[in-house]
Amino acid sequence: MPIGSVGGVPIIVTPSWVLSVAVIAALAVPVITQVVPGTGPTLAVAVSIVLGLLLGGSVLAHELGHCLAARLLGIPVSGIRLYLLSGVSELTRPPGTPRDEAVIAAAGPAVSAILAGVFWLAGQGVTASTLSWLVLILLALSNLVVAVFNLLPALPMDGGRVLRAAVWKVFGDRRAGTTVSVVGGYLVAIALLVWSVLLMIDSGLAGALPACIGVVMALFVAVGAAQERAPMGRTRWPSGVPLTSLARPVVRLPAESPVWLALHSAANHAVILTEEGGVARGLLDVPAARELAERRPQAPASLVARPVAAEAIILADDDPTEIVERLRNTSATDFLLVDAVGAPAGVIRRADITVALEHVRPTRRRRTSTAVDGVSRPPRTGP
Repeated sequence: MPIGSVGGVPIIVTPSWVLSVAVIAALAVPVITQVVPGTGPTLAVAVSIVLGLLLGGSVLAHELGHCLAARLLGIPVSGIRLYLLSGVSELTRPPGTPRDEAVIAAAGPAVSAILAGVFWLAGQGVTASTLSWLVLILLALSNLVVAVFNLLPALPMDGGRVLRAAVWKVFGDRRAGTTVSVVGGYLVAIALLVWSVLLMIDSGLAGALPACIGVVMALFVAVGAAQERAPMGRTRWPSGVPLTSLARPVVRLPAESPVWLALHSAANHAVILTEEGGVARGLLDVPAARELAERRPQAPASLVARPVAAEAIILADDDPTEIVERLRNTSATDFLLVDAVGAPAGVIRRADITVALEHVRPTRRRRTSTAVDGVSRPPRTGP
């Protein structure tokens, strides 16, 4: 659900974000009535909703910190997606150096830390145990928690990206940095689970809520770390087949163009639908466009735009082997190829990559590989 843009960066809100704001608002009501006696139910609910929205705004500010740093380093941003009082900044290309990755990753926690300080100082200027004081203190503590938690040296947190950049800088291998940071993620997840269990044993039902939060956080970290996991092996890319040769030419159309026009353009090109300012809204979903055109040919093509996930964006000079390995962690069927300045240069289909890989033959018969989505997966050792 797009809610607008900030500095030309589109903001997308997911249903899970709305749900998380509602849950926080509900949990805040008893806190408000206990800390500020005499607060009526209606006022407590209203203040808790405002608190939930302000916390969501703090997360948005955190992500905007990443976006600002990326733009200052010359990396275009395609949007921000908010979910579960968390978010992700969608860059058109990954950072090309350890320094860039560290700066972009650290910018988010820096913004959260600054907000924590601002809210704390503002809270010192109002009367204690009032509604305004409580909201300011809760915002300060929440932003401090976000800053500290994100600085943990573990993927998918920002601290894990800083750690990856450090290992990358020292050893010259980004994959090694990813492996180290993923291990950190698993260790943090285990620590959270152990803490949750010990809390339940020590506090019983009184510790049920924080223990449940700890379990959810552990699952979030573990799943995120698994998604970031660096593949253990490499699939050889066929020589003489440049990655750019697989790209289908693209044409840009305003997102509000009639779907029949977009469908006509899709006959020979991949269609990228753009919003005001040239920001990509997504790729035209051709099957969905055909169905919509039969019923409402004048409907805006934005209704059948398929967003391009960050993992489906590749650079023209990326290592093809890295792209092959990325296929294992995404279900994307189309990959957007961009040039050095972030401009769309073509669309590469998963099927075309699979065809190119069919020219690769194993050099040894022992330890045969398996296949996932048509991509050869090298044998893996260890757990």
